[in-house]
Amino acid sequence: MTPLCYVLAAVTVAFAAACVLFRRQNRSFEGMVCKFMASFGFIAVAIVGYTASPKNTLYFCLVCFALMFGFCGDVLLGIKEIAPKFRSRLIPIGTLYFLIGHVFYIIAFLHEYPFHPVTVALGVAGGLIAFAVIKLAKMKVDGKLLPLLCVYYSLLIFKGAVTGFAAVQQRTPAAIAAFIGSLLFILSDTCLGIVYFTPVKRKNVFVTVELSTYYPAQILLAMSVALM
Repeated sequence: MTPLCYVLAAVTVAFAAACVLFRRQNRSFEGMVCKFMASFGFIAVAIVGYTASPKNTLYFCLVCFALMFGFCGDVLLGIKEIAPKFRSRLIPIGTLYFLIGHVFYIIAFLHEYPFHPVTVALGVAGGLIAFAVIKLAKMKVDGKLLPLLCVYYSLLIFKGAVTGFAAVQQRTPAAIAAFIGSLLFILSDTCLGIVYFTPVKRKNVFVTVELSTYYPAQILLAMSVALM
């Protein structure tokens, strides 16, 4: 993998760290700018990684689509921080963009790795668990948003299962990177759900964990292009 990928990854981490710092200081605008720059960074990692070793164009394109939808989701959820009156509209739209991004990831992984029926069962279980947690914890989720979140978490778990089987069976750097990235994504979005939909105190802790796992997740998924 080209050294430029590592440089871009380091710059992305730096912007992500600045975003966390600004968010903890309640400096929403500065945090949003750093978040956008970090989001652009993981797309750059994938592009540079592919140009250095252009071996699998379809995988690269699918991952890039996923990263770009994630970038759009970041923009929408970032705007929410400086325009909270649109929060109820931006959260579902941002979630939908990320959901589409996960679909592209899944297509990319299924194109490269063997399909196992048990991954579907795990995905369905993930959606049912999300539904149960939302109801039992009495999370403040609008009725129209509930099905979207259940489908979202179902796809998130399914993606993790697909990459998990690939990492265990093939043990290639690309599969391992994709699996770790998928696990970090699950942790990140779990923290995000707590921040958005529960009245929990000390949300800065969950925001910090969410951002600190989200960007490494996207960077690893982007690096899987170069490692493929």
